[in-house]
Amino acid sequence: MSAITVTDTATPAGAQGGFLGGAASPVTLALLGPVAAGVGGRSVAVDGRRQRVVLSLLALGRGRVVSVRTLADAIWGERQPLSARPQIALCVRALRAAFRGAGHVEPLIVGAGSGYRLCVEQVGVDVFEFDALVDAAACSAAAGSCGAEEAGELYRLALGLWRGPALDGVGGRVTEGEAARLHARRAAAARALLDVGEALLADGLFDEAEGAFADALSAGEALDDLSLVGEGALALGRLCRMLRRNAGAGQYLATARLAFLRVGDACGVGRVSAEIVALAECVAEAPGAVDLVPRQGRRA
Repeated sequence: MSAITVTDTATPAGAQGGFLGGAASPVTLALLGPVAAGVGGRSVAVDGRRQRVVLSLLALGRGRVVSVRTLADAIWGERQPLSARPQIALCVRALRAAFRGAGHVEPLIVGAGSGYRLCVEQVGVDVFEFDALVDAAACSAAAGSCGAEEAGELYRLALGLWRGPALDGVGGRVTEGEAARLHARRAAAARALLDVGEALLADGLFDEAEGAFADALSAGEALDDLSLVGEGALALGRLCRMLRRNAGAGQYLATARLAFLRVGDACGVGRVSAEIVALAECVAEAPGAVDLVPRQGRRA
């Protein structure tokens, strides 16, 4: 079994503890990317796939008991050794020792019935925070234009928690479902952020709209979602044209056109072509003009 070591490096990004600005949690777990853990700012290095699997499944259990059978299935699949139960017990013991060594002396992983559970009341998990932020953002967005600014901030915070593919380095069919759910929710949040960006743009909040479009585009690139990339780049291209940033508009529209061509979206290509025509007319009317429209900031 791989050893677990504790270092004094900073807690991983996306695992700072606390939800929606609440008090920081003693222990932080980051699953939206490579699995990482921390205690009070100290990074706990979880080395070895078995430990990553156990820690991830206990976190995803959200305080419920995860059976030894489930843990064994996630680690070994159908080729489970006869020593699966004692090996998992040793893995749990090593995890407990690692967190104690990092300064967390309270019980964290407790045995219960046929398995183990994580004392989640002591843990800040980025997956939980992501879900909470997206839910809150959706509520704000449902309030209409008056909630658009808050919705944009919450969606951007949620997307900012991601550091790579969810549960990276864990693998196995047991966690595939949760990873797929998170992947789909990340894409849905990015698309919702595009809608929020349009509301902000219509309200004249150009800085906030640009930030929303840019973060949605970044999420699309990280997800390798060409349709989302196309929509994000098109929105940024249109915004740049409105603000007379002609060079930037041209670059974004080229990116959007290529993305729509690669995904085979004729409608998207048509929208980009129309925007390119509008940009050409804009350049002809005011060649070389940049930022003629004042950039608006947050309202007091």
